[in-house]
Amino acid sequence: MTSPTAHDFPVISEAQSRDAYRLDVYLDEGRLADVRLDGESVFPTWFKLEFKESGEVSAKVKGVRLSSRNGDAIHIHQGPPPD
Repeated sequence: MTSPTAHDFPVISEAQSRDAYRLDVYLDEGRLADVRLDGESVFPTWFKLEFKESGEVSAKVKGVRLSSRNGDAIHIHQGPPPD
């Protein structure tokens, strides 16, 4: 019997190894009203959004990195968050 090698295991990208995240950012009259990660409010907390030249959007909130390139959904809403 031979030992397995790296070629015996499939390569799994980060996007394939986890479920996609959803980030919703709510602005009410230009001010931050809420930030929700997978439906759970994480406001108030530090977060970052980046808009890339390629059209991709990335974010980091609560130590979680999101990227539209990896299938994550990042939405910015105008108006107060729904109850």
